[in-house]
Formats: sequence, C-alpha cells, structure tokens
Amino acid sequence: MGKIISENNTVCYHCGEECRGERIHFHEKDFCCVGCKSVFEILEQNELCTYYSITRSPGVSQQLPRVGSYYDFLDDASVADKLIHFKDGDIFHVKFRIPGMHCSSCIWLLENLHKINTGIQSSRVTFMEKELQVVYNSEETSLKDIVILLKKIGYEPNLSLDDLQAKQQKKESRSQIYKIGIAGFCFGNIMMLSFPDYFAGGHFLNDGMLNHVFNYVSLSLSLPVFFYCAQEFFVSSWQHIKQKRINIDVPIALAILITFCVSIYLIVFEHKLGFLDSMSGIVFFMLLGRFFQNKGYHYLSFQRSYASYLPISVNKWIAGKEVNIPLTAAAIGDQIVIRNNEVIPADALLMNDSAWFDYSFVTGESNWVEKHKNEIIYAGAMLKSSLVNLTISKSPSQSYITQLWNSRLYNKYDANTFFTAERMNLWFSAIVLFLGFAACMYWVGHGEYSVGLKSLITVWIVACPCALLLSTTFTNGNMLTILAGNGMFIKNAAVLEKLRDADTLVFDKTGTLTHSHQSEIDFIGRELKANECEAIFAVANVSIHPLSRRIAKFIDGNVAMDVTDFVSQDGKGISGRANGLHVQLGSQQWLGITTLFSNSFTRVFVAIDKEVAGYFEIRNQYRESIFPLLKSLRNQYDTHLLSGDNDAEKLHLADMFSSTDNLRFHCLPEDKTAYIKSLQSQNHTVVMIGDGLNDANAFEQSDAGIAVIEQDQNYLPACDVILKANRIHRLQKLLQFVGSTNTILYVAFVVSLLYNIIGLSFAMRGLLTPVVAAILMPVSTISIVGISFILSRYFAWKYTLSV
Repeated sequence: MGKIISENNTVCYHCGEECRGERIHFHEKDFCCVGCKSVFEILEQNELCTYYSITRSPGVSQQLPRVGSYYDFLDDASVADKLIHFKDGDIFHVKFRIPGMHCSSCIWLLENLHKINTGIQSSRVTFMEKELQVVYNSEETSLKDIVILLKKIGYEPNLSLDDLQAKQQKKESRSQIYKIGIAGFCFGNIMMLSFPDYFAGGHFLNDGMLNHVFNYVSLSLSLPVFFYCAQEFFVSSWQHIKQKRINIDVPIALAILITFCVSIYLIVFEHKLGFLDSMSGIVFFMLLGRFFQNKGYHYLSFQRSYASYLPISVNKWIAGKEVNIPLTAAAIGDQIVIRNNEVIPADALLMNDSAWFDYSFVTGESNWVEKHKNEIIYAGAMLKSSLVNLTISKSPSQSYITQLWNSRLYNKYDANTFFTAERMNLWFSAIVLFLGFAACMYWVGHGEYSVGLKSLITVWIVACPCALLLSTTFTNGNMLTILAGNGMFIKNAAVLEKLRDADTLVFDKTGTLTHSHQSEIDFIGRELKANECEAIFAVANVSIHPLSRRIAKFIDGNVAMDVTDFVSQDGKGISGRANGLHVQLGSQQWLGITTLFSNSFTRVFVAIDKEVAGYFEIRNQYRESIFPLLKSLRNQYDTHLLSGDNDAEKLHLADMFSSTDNLRFHCLPEDKTAYIKSLQSQNHTVVMIGDGLNDANAFEQSDAGIAVIEQDQNYLPACDVILKANRIHRLQKLLQFVGSTNTILYVAFVVSLLYNIIGLSFAMRGLLTPVVAAILMPVSTISIVGISFILSRYFAWKYTLSV
C-alpha cells in the first residue's frame, strides 16, 4: 500500500498533474490519485516502466476512473460485432480511436499491451488518426477486458459509432468557423474604436470620457477573443508544457497573453488603448490561416481517399454470365465469382460446400483455413482452392482494402515522419523563443521599451516552421493524387522516395511485357474429346494466371462445371479434377516430359489422368509501345528480365535491355527473389515490375514492387505500386514525374527559409506590427501549399500527364 501524505505543490510521477490535497507516496514516487498509482503498479509488474523514460510524466490523470460495470454493454454480441471487423476462430481484430494519445510514450505503451494482457497478441498504433488496432484471442480475454485495461492505463477509447463521430467532426468544424467569425467581428470593431488612437493621438473630439468609454468597449470586445477564440492556442501550449515540451503554439500563446495583459495595464492605469487590436488580429488571422491550411489537408485527404483506392472490381453473376463490375457498384446480396489466388474484396457468405482461404493478408500468418457453406468469409482473405461463388453480406468498402494494402504486415517502410516533425518543431520553437527574448532585451537595454515589446511579440508570431514541416506532406499528397489519376496507385509516400532512388529495373515477361488475354494459340497433340476439353477449360478457368486465362478463353467451355482437388504450384502449373478426369496443365519439367522441343514458342503441356495429351503452343503478343519504352528505360536504368518461360525470344529481346547477361529464363519464384537479392548486395536500389501473380516474394525482396494489372481484381498485398496495364507505356514519364518531387521540395524549402530569415530580421528590428506578423505567418504556409500545387501540376504538364 502507498502512504498518503497531506502536502501540496507536488507533481504526479505518472500524469504530471499537481497533487492537490492528499498525495500518495509509493516506491519513492508521488501520485495524485489511486488510479495513477495503479497504472504505475501495472506497468512495474509487467516490466514496462521504460514508458516513463521516453517522456517525463507521459500518462493521463486517473482521478475520475469509471468502474468496470460501465462497459457491460460490450458483452452484448450485437454491440461487439459493430466494433470487431475480423474473426478467425478465436482470433479477433478490433480498432479503437484513442483521443488521449499524444506522444511517443503513448505509442510505445499502446504497442506493448501484449505484455500486460497475454490474451492480446498484438497492438498497432496509427498516430495521425489516433487509432489503435488490437488482435486478441477471445478464449483468453474479451473486448470488455481490453477496453477496461485501456481505461486503467489512461487511454480510454472513444466507442462512438461512425455516425456519432461524423456529427462530432461536423460540430468541431462549425466551432472553428464560429471562432473565426467572432474573432473577425471583434477585431474589426476594435480597429474602428482605435481610429482616434491611430490618427488623433488617442483623443476623440477632445472628450476624455469618450476615449475611456472606447477603451473599455474595446476591452470588453477582446474578452471573447482571448477566452474563447484563442482557447486552442493555450490548450495546445499547456498540454506540451505539461510534458516538458514546447511547440510552435507556445510562442503564439505567449504573444497573445502578453499583448492582452499589457493592454489591460495601459487601459486601467495609463488610459491608453494598448494592443487589443493587435491581440485580436493575431487570433483572427492565425485562426483564418489554420482554417485554410486544414482545408488544404482535407482536399488532399479527399482526393487521396477516392483517387488512391485500388482499382478493384469484381466478377458478378448477371443473367447466368460473368460480368466485371466496379466494387463500388456491388451490393449486399450480389453473387460474385472468385478464382484461385484472388483476394476477397468484401465480407461474403460461401456458397460452395467448402473451400480453403489464406488470411495472411489480414493476420500475417500463412496458415490456411477451411470454410464451409454459409460461413462468412472476411474481406482480405485469399482463395487457395478452386473457383467459388460468394454472396456479399456486408457493403463493400474499397477503403478497407486500401487499409489492408497499407498494413504494416506488408510495409517495408517504417517511416518516422511524426517523430522527425516533432523534433524539428521542438528545436524551431525553442530558437524562436530565444530570439524573441534576445531581441526584446537588446532594445530594452537601449531604452526602447516599446520597440522591445513589439519585437518580442512579432518574432514569436512571424516565425513559422509549418512551411518546412508541411512542404513534404503537401508535395507528396499532390504527387500521389496526380499519379493515381494516371493509373499508378502508390501505397504511401515512403514508396516515392524508393522510386526516386531506383537505379535498377527488373521486369517479368508474361502478363507484364505481354498481353494477359491476347495471343495466338494452337493445340498440338492427339485429338481431344468433348468431355476432355470441358475438363481442361474448367481447371484453367479456376486460375488467374495469364496462360491459364488464355487457354480458358481459347477453349471457351462451360463455366458451370465444378473442380475438385485443385492444386496450384507457382512457376510450375495447376491441376484439378473435373468432369471425372484429373487434368494437369504446366511446364514440361513439372510433368516429367523429357522430349526435346525447340524454344520457338511458350508451351503449356496437358496431362489427362497422368497421360500427356499434348501441349498448347502460345505465341505471345507484346503490349503496344513496350519496345520503345524498354529501349528508352535502358538509357536511364540498368534493366533486367526475369521470366519463367523458355528463352525462345531471347535474341528478340536482347536489344531491349542493358545487356544480354541481364536476361534470365526458366526462373522459378525463388530464383527471381535470389536474383534481386544479388543485385541489392551490389548496392543497387531495385524496382521489380511484374503481374503480381508469381512475383509476391520478389516484390517483398525488392526495394519497391510495381504490379501491372489488367484485371482490376488481380492484386497482391506485397506490391508497393499498382500500375494499370494500359498505362505501362507511360512508365518512364511516371517515374520522371516522381523524380521531380525533389525539385519541388527544394523550392519549397528555400522559399520557407527565406521567409523566416527575412521575417525574423524585420521583426527583431521592431519594424513589424503584430497584426502584420499575424497576417504573414499563415500567408507563408498558404504560399508553400500554392507552390507545391502549382509545381506538381507544372511537372505533370511537362511529362504529359493528366491532372
């Protein structure tokens, strides 16, 4: 038990709040309440006290804890199902919004929940969205237990449903507009009441009483500005100061506070108006600038949320025929068709008797699970057996697929953008505070008290790290939006850096350089019976591999036939039982055929009930403009080809690549991965470009993987970029556009740096008024946004991309 001591002015070790009244002394540490002490005990028992070394007093006050019974509603399965978005046996996935998350210590603790509750398998934070995703075993813990744990450690989740959150966001936006309106109204009226002070030395018709009245009316108008409109600056500053940190809001809040306090002194004791017009102007223009800055964020967010969705579609049964439709057009109750190795785009019910699915896309574990008729199949599962029919049970969401695509499970880039920005903000704000004090002391030392006060306030206001911090965000946001509009979908901004640094491009051939569905095909071998053709079609129709799709299209059989015992082996072939026959389609080596063939064409051999019946001879059709593209790229990059086909077209392709030695054929998936690894060992930054079907491991190994898709539903989580096949001829232009990001960032950085140098030089000499400084600060941010917007569109025009 902790010892209770009656003493004031002691800071809580956990939350940093002042211990008012009784404080608790435990393990040579002071706590403001039993709740904070309990959280410390939990962390200490689980050896998680590193939490306190990351940031001093990082916790949230526990003085008003809620009892566990408050969360009894989470035991209701219908309520829990609204929060749980994935179930696989005993493994549940749930996402919370954590408003109390505020620093690196919070992230560290929330991502170590598994050390406190063994039922929690993992927890992952998305800081910018204040979201926490938890994976837990329902046999060892419950949703209610997890929520109570989060509450106990000071991170109570917001359990509002989506519609309530939307109302809250709308309310917050409306509040911001109210503050701008009130601040603008008060600022305008204070300015008018200040005209005598501006033009008549503070005298209005030589009526001293009227001057006093004007001063006190101005003071009354300034009260809502100071106590309501400027609230966010003081709250933000106080939250950071409590954590022994400063941000750019600290000098702004100090400037507002000083101008307000000095103005009260001048009005009450010296009968002068003071700086109330400056104070209200600071708040008004700062709020207005942030409003437009946020509008810029929302614009990019809106563009990104729609333009960056994967170009995914589904095959739906309509009047007995397969029709490809956009996912957004699919609705609950629609029956869709999924083939082997396709990802389920929406929660759906299985209509087949049974099927195997791989949930590694969602869970990171590659264990396959068998599902039976009428069981729910969650979005993100990958089919690992024969073709199945599903009935959509939940409204499809491309945003969820995008979320899975961006999952950390398939993210090679662990960017620390937030922490870098936070450190930069800290140092910049500290320097600004120092310069303001230094300028003030200099002028005070020379007897210029008015100039000293003016320089102190204007230095704190005019300096702005926002442009430096936001230039990358806005530039990358514009880039991603334009690229998405041109058929290139980028996983995240970190991928842009890898694409800019790339010096080596590695291409797959089939489905990448060649059309997936266009080729000349002949069957050479014994005459096939009608039931054999139907069986071959049924097995080929299950697979999404380009060669299988071509064979299925060539035969054009009955799609209603069931396939059992289906097996797919990457780089080798497929097999299955249909129409009472066992069919194998694959390479010569896989089927054990020793006969020598010329390497003139691609061949897919056919065995029926272990008897080789012949082979399909496939003459590839290369994509339009692909050869000029390859010739052009080899002048800028070291280009390579890795193909699973034979080397029939080696001589034809040799002139298209950097060297004949850079062409590799008969490559299995593991051969491609090893080849890329060898290139990286030579300090090359490698981009792999393939159709994504047998290239998952190569994508994982490469610095960036580009999946060229022809069917919109064919994509894999391992890729970093999705490129529509009809845009591959623009690949060089797209990569050149990505490379222009550095130029835009350099220009934005130079403009921001010059603004701060020039602005500070005028402010430190007392040549700026607070109102002018308040106008210049948001203008600098808006100018950076404008530069990013204009230059990104200029480079898009330069490289003939649509915007």
